[in-house]
Amino acid sequence: RVFCARTADGGLSWQLLSWIGPEPNGFSIMPSTVRISDNVFLTATRCRDGEKRWIETYRSGDGGKNWQFVNKPVNDLGEGNPPSMIKLNDGRLCLTYGYRAEPFSIQAKLSRDNGDTWGEAIMLREDGAGRDIGYTRTIQRPDGKIVTLYYFHDSTTPEGYIAATIWDADQY
Repeated sequence: RVFCARTADGGLSWQLLSWIGPEPNGFSIMPSTVRISDNVFLTATRCRDGEKRWIETYRSGDGGKNWQFVNKPVNDLGEGNPPSMIKLNDGRLCLTYGYRAEPFSIQAKLSRDNGDTWGEAIMLREDGAGRDIGYTRTIQRPDGKIVTLYYFHDSTTPEGYIAATIWDADQY
């Protein structure tokens, strides 16, 4: 279960502020959080209930003390993968994740309204040889390009490897 904690001393001690979302039937884990403004945060979590796997988001408007469900930007993750979310220089939010079903792929979604709605899935890569892919991490370079890192497995080698896709969010 995902929670929000705060440190005021550089990480020497922590205070539990709140739980994010209700106690799930399956799990809600591996959060990725962005700061929208001074006291507003948006957190994306990896969720599972039985055979269903998805990403859902929660927003806090009071610095993490209380959280409200926002939406499910990704309704189907295949066999599941955690989200990675950043705020782009132009204010949009960028959510990346591995999709662990055919087509085994690395995908992204963009939001222009602080996570209230999300665009269609952007295929960053869709040549995976199986479900052993994902765990994305994403940054934005000074020139505005997006770099999404992940581990991947394709048909060119029997071993998995770390890869990156450099892409331009302005094209979406």
